[in-house]
Amino acid sequence: MIDFSDLKNHKNLLGFSGGADSTALFFLMLKADICFDMAIVDYQIRKQSYLEVLYAQELAEKYNKKLYIYKSEKIISDFENHARMVRYDFFETLIKRYDYNHLILGHHLNDRLEWFLMQMIKGSGLNTILGFERVEKRDGYKIIRPMLELCKAEILEIVKPYKFFEDSSNRDTKFLRNKIRHSYANSLINENKQGILNTFKYLQKEKNRIYHQEILQLADIFYFEKKQELENLHGIDVILKQMGYVLSFKQREEIVKQKYSLILAKKYIIDCNVDFIFVSTQNEECVMPKVFRDEARRLLIPRRLRAKIFFLLKKGILKKNQIIFKKS
Repeated sequence: MIDFSDLKNHKNLLGFSGGADSTALFFLMLKADICFDMAIVDYQIRKQSYLEVLYAQELAEKYNKKLYIYKSEKIISDFENHARMVRYDFFETLIKRYDYNHLILGHHLNDRLEWFLMQMIKGSGLNTILGFERVEKRDGYKIIRPMLELCKAEILEIVKPYKFFEDSSNRDTKFLRNKIRHSYANSLINENKQGILNTFKYLQKEKNRIYHQEILQLADIFYFEKKQELENLHGIDVILKQMGYVLSFKQREEIVKQKYSLILAKKYIIDCNVDFIFVSTQNEECVMPKVFRDEARRLLIPRRLRAKIFFLLKKGILKKNQIIFKKS
């Protein structure tokens, strides 16, 4: 039913929650003889979260899986966004510390349609509206979503023999995503699953045809040729996702408003010159000698990127003859 061949002979980490999706994925991978470990986050918001962690521990012990548990500090506002950041930071820390190749997540077709409808309401382009893909490259690992062609009803059939938890907050329609789920997405997929699946496949092919920037890299600086707005945003989005950061709709608007020159989330540099757009992590401000500042202007190094370049040159990580930031 699901092709797990790309997970064979790799170190895999399953993002587990105790819900139907991750529980289904747990037992599907178990039956397919896929090697994996588990990671779960306790946000300490719901009383049920204690039981979900306990269930993860029971499964790990019974099936001889390593389990990593993270107790998050309580999130006061914008829970969904902050919870995602906490979750991915935890997963990425584990991946880098223990050399996992893949992060396995339980997203499915209903999730993709809900995202699609949410972005359509907000007003989005093709790159944004499609949302996540089955395989996404990140910095040193891949996110893989094996169940992306399964709908929620099929997943619930898979987990019928097993224990799983339902998050009661998923029924609260004051949240836009829940309203879309219960009012539109579930019934649309139940009645038109194959058509919706085909539409996503066609749109994905179109996206791959339209967005095909060559991403260049110099140390930990990524850059690509400046093109039209949608292509530029796509390139920035791809790079930031590889770094483990997902752009919001408002941040995309701000990037365009600031003409591709800003510090994002107090961590990421986005800047440009005439020919290229650059993305990197921020270095601490430092005193740069006048001779370097003059040379930086000559080499077309964007202002926000100069401290990073100066640091890399000083450490011997870069050499001056490697810095060619203009089209030949």
